[in-house]
Amino acid sequence: MSCCWTKDRWGTEEEATEYGPQYYSQRGDDCPPRLDADIVEYLLPDNSEEFAYVFRNGEWVCYNMHEFDDSKLPEIVEIPSGALAV
Repeated sequence: MSCCWTKDRWGTEEEATEYGPQYYSQRGDDCPPRLDADIVEYLLPDNSEEFAYVFRNGEWVCYNMHEFDDSKLPEIVEIPSGALAV
């Protein structure tokens, strides 16, 4: 996923009428699912994402990937709730 909340769409200068996700596969990229052996492999330091989300025990957990220490997992941060800002 390129962005989870946008009106931008690949290949057009016009905004969509509704906000929503934008996927790389929608512009023709080959994006097979990534399968990791465990949470440590998923959160490897070479992960270039800003945040990593994991659905665990019936809840979403967010890891801040900005500061990663090889000796421990990234910090878990709160996911904002309520209406999305548009």
